[in-house]
Amino acid sequence: MAVGSAVNRIPFEIWLQIKDLIGPAETSSFYSVNRAWFEIVMNARYRILDVTHFNEDVIWRLPLLKDPGIAKRVRHLSITGSTLQNSLLVSITGQQVKFPMDRHTLSILNRRIQALDATSVLNAQVRLVSEVLLGLNVSEYSVKWDFREGIQSGELIHASLQAAILAVAWPTFGSSLRKLNVSTRPERFDAVLSSNVALVRLEEFHLELLHTSNGAQSLGIQDLFPDYVSSFFSRVNPHLDTLSIQSSSNLDLSCVFHQLSSFKYLQRLLLHIFLDHDVLSDRSGLETFFAHSAPKLRRLTLFLYHAAVSAAERVLPSLAMTDARLPCLETLEINFGMPTLHTLVLEGIALSYADLELATSVFADRGAGDALQSVTLSVFTLTAQHIDVLAANLPRISALGIIFSHLSLFPDGPQAPRAESECRAAFKMGIWQRKYPDWKLRDISIWHHSRSVDTSRWDLVFPFPMCIPTVARCFGHALTQPVSQSRAFPRMLDALLPQE
Repeated sequence: MAVGSAVNRIPFEIWLQIKDLIGPAETSSFYSVNRAWFEIVMNARYRILDVTHFNEDVIWRLPLLKDPGIAKRVRHLSITGSTLQNSLLVSITGQQVKFPMDRHTLSILNRRIQALDATSVLNAQVRLVSEVLLGLNVSEYSVKWDFREGIQSGELIHASLQAAILAVAWPTFGSSLRKLNVSTRPERFDAVLSSNVALVRLEEFHLELLHTSNGAQSLGIQDLFPDYVSSFFSRVNPHLDTLSIQSSSNLDLSCVFHQLSSFKYLQRLLLHIFLDHDVLSDRSGLETFFAHSAPKLRRLTLFLYHAAVSAAERVLPSLAMTDARLPCLETLEINFGMPTLHTLVLEGIALSYADLELATSVFADRGAGDALQSVTLSVFTLTAQHIDVLAANLPRISALGIIFSHLSLFPDGPQAPRAESECRAAFKMGIWQRKYPDWKLRDISIWHHSRSVDTSRWDLVFPFPMCIPTVARCFGHALTQPVSQSRAFPRMLDALLPQE
């Protein structure tokens, strides 16, 4: 039996194998297909293969890509580590895994993983991923190495998938790539750096280096693999059109600056400069690129964080130098801080007092913090000194949420259950005695890490309307709201309501 017209008919048994890929049959006329229509549908469906959208059954779908008729059509492959990780966990545990997980669910999952022969299941799935990638010939590749932490088998999954996705994919189609977009931790980039694959066709390269797994935010690929970075860039196509680098390491940026002169055909350059410790101080880097090596540059975007002013004082004069030849430059963007960032959420890891100062100091500058409106963060301890830091570094935010692990008499002090009432009284008294007349805060919420909202939490926010004149809401409730309209609204705040 065959489907379609008499000319170029598709055997029905083949149609049964591929009809699920194209979609269900809605009408009987759907089966009247010829090979030309079939080619159009298959090319449209598989030219851009975005595995990140497969929320379920990713591993089940991957064998379909081993078919040469499908594999040859794939030109753009997008894949994320977390998507594959979730599918692997489903295969190992036999249940759908949802994040974030509470401790009870996580404990059950870990016990189930330990009870099963997870290694053999995982190895089988990794071999499948490798076989699929070996059959592809993509020219555009996007990989985001965004794994969920907290699972005991996590490192096993990380290492195995890294071998499958990077070590296998890179030599397989690295030399054919035209566009490469990588978002990963620096330590997971070694498979790419150590490979001798020459990116002879590469036109666009976007690299986002996430924070390292040990939390060191200033480490990058140059710190971890100093022998590989220069050789890697030497293998990149000198006709590179677009380069985008986001790294928190000065060494990475310095290395890139010294490599820029190799790319004389660069038209778009985007650099995120997080830390300014003399990165732009010498003329051997970016300034030399401006002066001699960017005749075709059309768009230049610089994101300057932290010490942005000192960096700009060196960048702008270099652009105005008499020997700077940028005849094709059409767009220049120098982005001070994060002017489009309105909401910041830092949860999951309780910040120490020093970390809180460091994290919020980024927004103390007017250019960096003007647009920021809402901040939610977790702290290890909660004291009045923490509030001083937030008032100093986040003076223009309108909403603040604080999640604390425990109260203490001093920052990062030990937990003392018997003295909790003393710590609570000290915190409230400390806030009562303070005044923040310039703080624009309007809404404040304070939770224990259990996220319970009860009267013991309400009394922590009780002093704030007295020391911050703009505060009008607590836990999202307006202070002008009658008590009868909200059972959760405590009577202790009744004194703050305007009296008739």
